[in-house]
Amino acid sequence: MQPDHPTRVPVAGLAIPAAASRAFPPDRAEALARLAAVDPAAYARTRNHLRGAVTRLSPYLTHGLVSVPEALAAVGPNAGKLAQELAWREFFQLVHELEGARILRDRFGPQPRLAPNAGPRRLPAALVAARTGIDAVDAAVRALVDEGYVHNHARMWLASVACHLAGADWRAGAAWFQHHLLDGDLASNALSWQWVAGSGSSKPYLADQANLNRFADTRQRGTFLDRPREALLDGPVPDALRETVDLDLPTVLPDLPAPDPDPTRPLLAYHPWGLDPTWRADDDAERWLLLEPSFFARHPWSRARLAWVLAAAKAVPGLQVGVADARDALAPRASAAAAGRAAPLVHRAHPAVAHWPGPSDPTPTAFRHRWTAAAAPRSFSAFWSRVAPRS
Repeated sequence: MQPDHPTRVPVAGLAIPAAASRAFPPDRAEALARLAAVDPAAYARTRNHLRGAVTRLSPYLTHGLVSVPEALAAVGPNAGKLAQELAWREFFQLVHELEGARILRDRFGPQPRLAPNAGPRRLPAALVAARTGIDAVDAAVRALVDEGYVHNHARMWLASVACHLAGADWRAGAAWFQHHLLDGDLASNALSWQWVAGSGSSKPYLADQANLNRFADTRQRGTFLDRPREALLDGPVPDALRETVDLDLPTVLPDLPAPDPDPTRPLLAYHPWGLDPTWRADDDAERWLLLEPSFFARHPWSRARLAWVLAAAKAVPGLQVGVADARDALAPRASAAAAGRAAPLVHRAHPAVAHWPGPSDPTPTAFRHRWTAAAAPRSFSAFWSRVAPRS
């Protein structure tokens, strides 16, 4: 069972692990350098291979250090497949905005395979410990914990093993990823797990050993994935996955007080998904990053992930950090500002902070503004058919 409130620790006790810091230096300059190095053609040809020319931009996009339209502009008019993959991010955000917490429920129907002991925090012990015996799967789990990053194709393999082979609840896998991934956006993560599990797509995604060998450059045979695809979904749970464990996903927050802004100065309220140092950069305003205990109690983060965000926040000049829920920290100020008793309060819009009071600036988008329906699109293909650039 998760604690009702995250544990508080001194800020000095939060450090980014060396592997994660090397893999993803937490600053905007690194994101821009990676954008400049993108080869769209190589990305399109090789992105499904673990050694392919992927961008490794996802943590920077998730936390707002760069935006989707900024990424597209940097890559240029020949973005091709990369443009479509970036559109997935805006599709997920749109679904989250229009459906809210319902993204954590089965969107289209029950998961096809669900074990009797499945639960929202229960996964195969061997999977969590990286000892399934399948090289590509175990390597992906180690990368998840050590670097806070897993190649997208490997994420699908982990989800397929968890949901289809073991019958684990997709929510458990989503919580596991959300805890560790530096790019763990709530919508992208939950809806991607549903897509693989078959509760958010027309059919489940199944990965077999031949697929892993092809895209991970391995040569394993005789594993529990080395069988016909129909047996992966309908066969018995492999012995290696029978033992399950309740996930231990502790969350800590920095031991900092609630924000205490000056009511006579404009207030810009930041959240972990909007660390854009260019946002209202010329405004003479106080800037506060708000970490909400209620959010982290529901969606735990690892120390490494929190440390990465705090380091990335240093890119915003003068940004201070406070720990409090928005109803306590922002609502009184929003009311005072609306009545003319305090200077204005503004935040950047994001589905995870839809409950924040006061006006918001829109998040820059490249595709989703072309979707005009009041309801969320049923599928990415429906979304893409509406928003794809016309040649």
